Amino acid sequence: MNTNTLHYSTEKEIKELMEILGDEDGSKRKEAREKLVAIGESTLVYIKDFINHPKHICRWEAMKIIEEISDPESIPIFLEALEDDKSDIRWIAAEGLIKTGKYSLRPLLKLVAEKYDSVFVLNSTHHIIYELEEKELLPKNFPVKKLLALLKNPSKEASLKVLVHNILSELK
Repeated sequence: MNTNTLHYSTEKEIKELMEILGDEDGSKRKEAREKLVAIGESTLVYIKDFINHPKHICRWEAMKIIEEISDPESIPIFLEALEDDKSDIRWIAAEGLIKTGKYSLRPLLKLVAEKYDSVFVLNSTHHIIYELEEKELLPKNFPVKKLLALLKNPSKEASLKVLVHNILSELK
């Protein structure tokens, strides 16, 4: 089979499945989502456009697909979604960052350094760091307890900024 034909049919199939992501029927959405996840990374090129969709269910489905594929190249998408107004979108993004493991740590800490005043980012980061520690995916001597304590206390933003800067400078 010609690879151009395969690419075209896959692109066509992906676009058709994406149209179903906004359907009112949850079982149709789930079936489309599962097929898109099975297609894999080539889905990501097309699904990224859905993360800013005005319809909540389309954003949810897109994030769920991206999270289930969990490619490290999706980290910027997950980071952006940590500031979504909907908590379920933020949760899925956090779960995606946890699944990408050590690859997400540096970009996540850079986001905290920039958005230290975002309650959404701080809460999500707390969850992510806690889970990465539970899964033993953080570097040795990582100041988990200190970071988690500061993430829970936004009034300590100066201390948080210094700690994050120090962690970033020590990460290789």
